Amino acid sequence: MLKIIYMGTPPFAATILEKLCDELYPPVAVVSQVAKATGRGHKVIPSAVEDLGRRLGLNVITSLNVNASPTLDVLRTFEPDIILVAAFGQILKEEILSLPKLGCFNVHGSLLPKYRGAAPVQRAIWDGETFTGITIQKVVRKLDAGDIVLKKEIAIEPEETAGQLMDRLAHLGGEALVESVRLIEAGKAHLTPQDESQVTYAKKIEKEDARINFELPAHQVYNQIRALQPWPVAETKLGNTRVKIFGARVSPLKDAGKPGDIFTDHKSHLTIQCGQQTALALTEIQPENRKRLKIQEFLQAFRGNFPFNKIGS
Repeated sequence: MLKIIYMGTPPFAATILEKLCDELYPPVAVVSQVAKATGRGHKVIPSAVEDLGRRLGLNVITSLNVNASPTLDVLRTFEPDIILVAAFGQILKEEILSLPKLGCFNVHGSLLPKYRGAAPVQRAIWDGETFTGITIQKVVRKLDAGDIVLKKEIAIEPEETAGQLMDRLAHLGGEALVESVRLIEAGKAHLTPQDESQVTYAKKIEKEDARINFELPAHQVYNQIRALQPWPVAETKLGNTRVKIFGARVSPLKDAGKPGDIFTDHKSHLTIQCGQQTALALTEIQPENRKRLKIQEFLQAFRGNFPFNKIGS
């Protein structure tokens, strides 16, 4: 039985840790980011991995910098055979990479070498990809560039958001990691170098990415809306009010206008003209300081006299 140190932070990583414990065996230690104050009340909430690790009775270590003492000194005491990483949120330096006898291995949410980087799930949806997957790869100093143990592919559903896809990939990631550890433990893992000519990058999602540009074709705006859930959620302006868009569908364009023009019957539908003579029907939105509303609920508040004919800046 290998002595495993597991590093992870969000729910994605917690799902994988649970699979590891259920189908293989528990790690000797779990490392997660230090709990941060969140929300209006600034309540300090432990990460999903820290919470699960404590509930399972595992050795849990939280650290602002896993590469620095005293965390590194503590990790050395476990004499790990292998370190497993999933959405940890910190770059591992040489002192950590050289610590385990068999190396460090990462669960990455894409089919490497495509979508190296911080936001592979979101960027795959935004780019209109129809499939993605999980890659188990050896961690090296260059980001997501290590040799591959195995890959597992999954289809992206046409209406799937990044959050929904992330949940499915977490379960697939758990399966892939368990299979990989078994191969490594048995000495049967075959590491395959990545094809550098096929590399693409998944840039980190920023709040600024939320702004919708209706000059783009409707299918691109639709993919953006799916990709940015649960955070930061695609948004636009309706008059002076910020509006988050949670639901939409590509719709036939019945009337010709300009990008950003609104077409509505004032009670059941609200359609936006997009670029290249395409249109997007909004189905669920959240005006600033209000709850999420189905488009019919939103329009009802105007009593048959929706006052806007343009959306966006």
